[in-house]
Amino acid sequence: MEKQHDYNAIGTIYEEFNRTSPARLAEVATVEQLLGDVNGKSVLDLACGYGFFGRRAYEQGAAKVVGVDISESMVNQAKDISRQQKEDIEFRVGDVLEMGVIGQFDRAIAAFLFNYSRSVQELEQMFQAVADNLKPDGRLVAYTVNPDFQLGKEDVAKYGLKVLTEEPYQEGFRHTAHFNVGPPIRFTYHRWSKEHYEAALAKAGFRSFRWQMSLLTQQALDAYSPDFWEDYKKNCPQISLLCER
Repeated sequence: MEKQHDYNAIGTIYEEFNRTSPARLAEVATVEQLLGDVNGKSVLDLACGYGFFGRRAYEQGAAKVVGVDISESMVNQAKDISRQQKEDIEFRVGDVLEMGVIGQFDRAIAAFLFNYSRSVQELEQMFQAVADNLKPDGRLVAYTVNPDFQLGKEDVAKYGLKVLTEEPYQEGFRHTAHFNVGPPIRFTYHRWSKEHYEAALAKAGFRSFRWQMSLLTQQALDAYSPDFWEDYKKNCPQISLLCER
């Protein structure tokens, strides 16, 4: 994964991106539909950032919520928000690759975690780390970089993220990008094939999986012109993956 100071540097910009990015509407709708009813459930939010998804789960009745992120500044902000809102949510600073077993959860959320694995081996280790923290029959909802995305095919920068470069890297591709808000701070992520993801989740012991394209709700469609989402649908930068233990 990227070094912690890199995450800290983009922290404030990432918060603004989440507030203003059109693609965020699709991300939230997709993750929450796949997550299902969390009332009374325990939820682990990995790469939690400011704790958005964990906080949403708490608001929807989750009995226990734990968020983990490598960025100390993001975790501190998440704690501040929960303290102000009097939420009983635990946030931890940590690298998923070094997390170990911190509990047995009904649900795990991993939004933009797996694309920061620097090798197929790290991808496998991340899936294993998630599996080790899920109960039998537990569910993982991952939101990640679409393995079928093609740089330059359609204009996707208008959805909030500008992908700058793409180069072959090990068994996949390495990209640089920046958010279309604030000063353009570059960051790096990796794109692995569906076959790599599927092999990693099977190796970690997940018994079933399903790929899900990003969902466009009526709210998202109504917020922009009729043809705004056409490029997004043709060459969507993100995709979701539902895995069951």
